[in-house]
Formats: sequence, C-alpha cells, structure tokens
Amino acid sequence: MNKFFSFFKKPSVWVVAVLIVGATVWGVMRWGGEEVVYDTISAKRADIERTVSVTGKVRPAESVELAFEKSGRIAAVRVTVGKKASAGALLAEIEHADLSAQRAEGEAARAVQLAKFAEMKKGARAEEIEVTKARVVAATQALADARINLTNTIQRAGADTEDDYDGTRSALAKSVNVALGSLFTLTDIQLKYYSGIDQESASIADAKASAVLLLLGAPGAGRWTNDALSAQQGGVRKAVQTMEASPTAENTESTLASAEVALASVKSALDAVPITSKLTTTESTNLQTEKNNISGELVTLAAKKQVIAVQKATNDSAITTAQTSVNSAVNALSSAEAELALKLSGATAEQIAAQEAAVAQADASLQSINAQLAKAFLYAPINGVVTRQDAKVGQIVGANVSVISLISESEFEIEARVPEADIAAVKIGDLAQVTLDAYSNDVVFEAKVVAIDPAETIVEGVATYKTTFAFLAKDARVRSGMTANIDVVTDWREGAVVVPRRAIIKRGDETFVRVMDGAGTVNEVKVKAGLVGSDGNAEILEGMREGDVVVTSSPAQ
Repeated sequence: MNKFFSFFKKPSVWVVAVLIVGATVWGVMRWGGEEVVYDTISAKRADIERTVSVTGKVRPAESVELAFEKSGRIAAVRVTVGKKASAGALLAEIEHADLSAQRAEGEAARAVQLAKFAEMKKGARAEEIEVTKARVVAATQALADARINLTNTIQRAGADTEDDYDGTRSALAKSVNVALGSLFTLTDIQLKYYSGIDQESASIADAKASAVLLLLGAPGAGRWTNDALSAQQGGVRKAVQTMEASPTAENTESTLASAEVALASVKSALDAVPITSKLTTTESTNLQTEKNNISGELVTLAAKKQVIAVQKATNDSAITTAQTSVNSAVNALSSAEAELALKLSGATAEQIAAQEAAVAQADASLQSINAQLAKAFLYAPINGVVTRQDAKVGQIVGANVSVISLISESEFEIEARVPEADIAAVKIGDLAQVTLDAYSNDVVFEAKVVAIDPAETIVEGVATYKTTFAFLAKDARVRSGMTANIDVVTDWREGAVVVPRRAIIKRGDETFVRVMDGAGTVNEVKVKAGLVGSDGNAEILEGMREGDVVVTSSPAQ
C-alpha cells in the first residue's frame, strides 16, 4: 500500500501517468472537404485508485471522567491540569483513617481466627488459656470503647446539625424582616404611582398580593396600607415565629423551603414595578436596593439549605463508621469468648469445621473493608493528561460526582461524517491519508478506518454516518480538536491499462472506446471497463492494450 501513497504524492500522476502523444494528434479525414481534428492520448499502464474525501476532527482515543464511589472530605490531590498521569497512578484521595483502622482490625481478626484454627487442631496449653482470657478482657473493653464512641459520634452529629439549624433560624428571621421591608417600600411606590385601574397597576397589585399571601398569610393584600400589612400574622412570618418558639429540624427545614418561595414571590413583585422616569431617583435607588437585598437573602437561604444537606451526609457517614466499629468489636469479643471456651473444653470435629467457617468469614469481612477503602482513592485508568481537576483539599464531595478528567496522552483518532452517497464504498480497514489544517499539505499522516456507526445522523438534511479513523503511528504534532482532511482509499489497481474517463462511451449495457489506427482511421472498440479512479482515469480490463491511441474528443462528438 505504500506504493499507492508514494504514487499519490507525485504531481505527474495528475497528468494521467501516461505520455501525451501530442497536445493534439491530427487525424485527417475528408468530410465535406474539411479536416476533422481529434484529441488523442495513448493508453498507458499506471496505478489507479478511488478515494472518498471527508473532513473530521481529531479527538482523544480515550477520555475518562473520574469520581469517588463514596462521599467524603478530600484529603489529598496529587495532580494539576496539564500534568501527565501514568496508568495506575494515584490522583486523589478522601479521608479514610476510619477505614484504614477497620482494615487493620480486620487483618488482626483474620490472624486471630487463623491462629485459633491452628491451636484448635493441636490443643491449648495453660499459658495459651491465660492469653486467651486476657484477649477476652481486651475485647470486652474494646466493645465498651466502641459503644462510647458511637454515642459520642451521635451526640456530636446532633450538636453540629443543631448549630447549622440555629444559623438557619436566624437567617430565616432576618430574611422575613428584609422581605417585609421590601413590601413596605413597594407599597409606598404602589400607592403613590400605581393605585389606578390601568393594567400596569393591576399587575403590580396582583404580584404584591401573591407575595403578601405567602409571607403573611393574608389574601387580598395588594391594596393594603403599611399599617394593615403590619397587623397581619400568618404565612412564612407565622412559621418563623412558631419555629423560634419550638425549634425542630422538621419545622426549620419546612420553613426554609416556604421562605425561599415567599422571597422569590416578593422579588417578582418588586420586579413588576418598572424603573422609569415616573419614579424619583431616590425611589428608583430604593427599589433596586430592595431587589438586591431580596436576591442576597435568597442566596443566603440556598447556602443554608446546602450546609444542612452536607452536614447530614457527613453525620450519616460518621455514625455508620462508628456503628461498624461496634459491630466489629462485638464480633471480636464473640470470637475471643468462643476461643476461650474452645481452649478450655477442647475441640470437636464440628468445632473445627465451624472454625474453618470463621476463618472464611474473617476473609470475607476483610475483603469487604478493602473494597470500601478502595473507594477512597482515585487512580488513573489510562496513560493520559489531566484536562480538569475540580477537587480541593478539605472539600466535601458527593459519591459519583466527577472531579478529574483525563484524555489519552498520545493516542488520538479522527471522527468524521461520511455522506450516504459515499458510505457504501468505505469499509473497516480502509487506509487513508490525512492532512491537518494546522500544518501544510506536505505534512501527511496515515490512518485507517476502525469503526463505522450503523445508525445515521442527519446533517443539513443529508444522512451521514459517523466514521472513526485511527492514526497508524503516534505523532507529537497531532493534538485534540485539530481539523483533519481525510482521503480514504476505497479501491486501487497496480499497473492497470488506463484511459481518461471522458474517452469511454456508454450505450445501454455496453462500453466502447474510439481507437485510431496507424493510418488515422478511427474505430469504435468494445471494451470492459473496471475501476474509475478519483483522478479522472478509468481502468480497461478487456478490449485494449497498452499503447493504443485513444480518441478523447473531436468536433464530431
């Protein structure tokens, strides 16, 4: 195939790869006393190929989005954008001290079970019994410590959450007061400028009524005075007072959700007032200030909601870990007690079998812990370059939230859309020559077709098929996003007898070529044509020989 690519690079090929017998060969015939001039050319042997030309984009052969499989706090980040990462390299990790401790406990528990199994077979000595008794004591204390830690963890979680709720309650009370102040400002402007029966005034009144209904639980407040507004007690304002009198997680979160809706409604009411020349400069400024204040309170409330959600997730994780430690301690104590009983009584066949099962269970438990610990680390699955890094040390991230992106370092491919008119000629394995807009046409890369999508994509009303090309060799000059011009070699012949396509005459199912003999006589010769190349030449399989003089055109045609 390299012969074809070398052939394709020679400019002489585009002059048909044959010698022109003459710019014009004069065949002289008498017709009505005038000479008839024919354009002729000699059939020659040449390489011929057919290509399909498309344009595509260079993209990484592989790209991955990496996320932790569990939520937690980022403990370390070891990469930056643009840094290369080898497959298997550690990129980032979340805090995992608790899991590491559990793994150490699991490994120790497994070792104990194995030792117990060995001792069970040979029997216990007096000193071994004493050691086992001491192990029971230690396991009892460890269980007590684990239960205390669980209790403390639950208490800390409650205290941390309550701190967040306290802050939220204060923010809610402030937001309601800000909203009320905005309504007062709105009412002053409404009564002064928009108290008529026009559509604009009605729209402002309706918008304020909705806001007041949510905030104060008072329908029909669109036309009320400031005094009337102050007299109402309901809606979110009432909910805030109830929450402050009897603070619970449930009514705090419920009030928070309602307050967001109410403040958004107040913002809409403020937005309903057009800032025009009708208002004084001070009034316009005050109105814009109130809008900004409400927007700020909405941002604050959204942040409070997020803080509560993150704290809940953190608490749940900590409590789960503490409970797991309690469970492990219970198992360890049970194991130590069983071991002591075994040493004191001696082992039966059934007990030995049970101990074998205990070893298997310890193995399974350790595997489970290792699986959980593995979720705390992010490793590079490929050799690549970091294109995005959103992980920050100390940040809490959720499970399955992408934080790092990688693309393959030097493996690139080209994605192109082949129109339906050409796709039938293209097949997997076809070779192609590629030039990139970033470089001159003299810089040619070799590629091949590696995939063709079976489903079409309509582009500007034309059915196209996504076709993927792989570069045959790595090249540092190739970069993601470059525009690629692709010539796919769909068929070729070496050393074929070729004539210009324009010399071929079709009549029905038969094909002819006009050939001039040595005497200047032109005769039609029936031929069998083969491959029609992209350079305008056609292959002649039967009916002609190399050197035959072919008529390409004449005044009589």
